Amino acid sequence: MGISRPALYHYVSNKEEILAALVRDVLERVVQILEQAGSREDLDEDQRVEHALRRIAVNNARNTTRFRLLDRSEPDLPAEIAEMHRAARRRVLELFTGLIEDAVQAGRFRPLPARTVALGMLGMANWVAWWYRADHDGDAEAVADILVDLAMSGVRRDGDRQVQRGPWAALALLKEDVTHLESALSAALPSESSPSADSDPRN
Repeated sequence: MGISRPALYHYVSNKEEILAALVRDVLERVVQILEQAGSREDLDEDQRVEHALRRIAVNNARNTTRFRLLDRSEPDLPAEIAEMHRAARRRVLELFTGLIEDAVQAGRFRPLPARTVALGMLGMANWVAWWYRADHDGDAEAVADILVDLAMSGVRRDGDRQVQRGPWAALALLKEDVTHLESALSAALPSESSPSADSDPRN
């Protein structure tokens, strides 16, 4: 972490205090990012997800040592700190899932399971802490842009496919899809020949 052990223990009394500080520093920072993104009324629902994911990825790239240290220490966390860690992780998933649900309901995202999408995106952002090297991979912001583009392209509706809130708007989009499917099937499949008037289906 860039500080010697004697110097570190000058500021904290024991290992447990260090681990508690790590939980607060690593995970509560992500909670703050998500809470701030959720309150951005100037952004559309999909943009809030995009904004939060980018900030999380950049944060992890710039704090790789802290993130990895907490991850490696997880099996050995004292009970009280382990519960703090689990609660923070649950809160992160809850907040991010909520942002994704909002984007789906607003017609900005395809109707995918929000929890699955949230876990996939968070996994992508968290893995940055294990492989990112500034001297090799370049600027953290540029790396985050690439990851966010990959993630959003898999869930975001095209501009002309976004719908307004409410069941009737969703139904209109569904009807459009059914019409397109019928047209595609008509073009791809041979027309069924009508049975002749004097044919007997029993023969």
